Amino acid sequence: MITLRVKYLTTMRDRVGVDEDEVVLQQGASLRDLVRYLEQKRGLLLPRADIIATLNGKGWEQASQGLDTPLQTGDIVHLFPPIAGG
Repeated sequence: MITLRVKYLTTMRDRVGVDEDEVVLQQGASLRDLVRYLEQKRGLLLPRADIIATLNGKGWEQASQGLDTPLQTGDIVHLFPPIAGG
């Protein structure tokens, strides 16, 4: 089993009702497995343009294997809305 944290920032926190989740997945789980978990647990459909998702500080689109990128114990995922400003 692997254990990781998903942190919900700014309006995402309001949307899901918690600051973070501790997620336990099967050994060998990938971002795709986390996507399924978040859809079932929090009703979030990912990836999508109005939610930025990072894995250990890097955007999911930078992950070498895309949604098939393997997860490890201790990984941290942040979910937050795009930020605009000037």
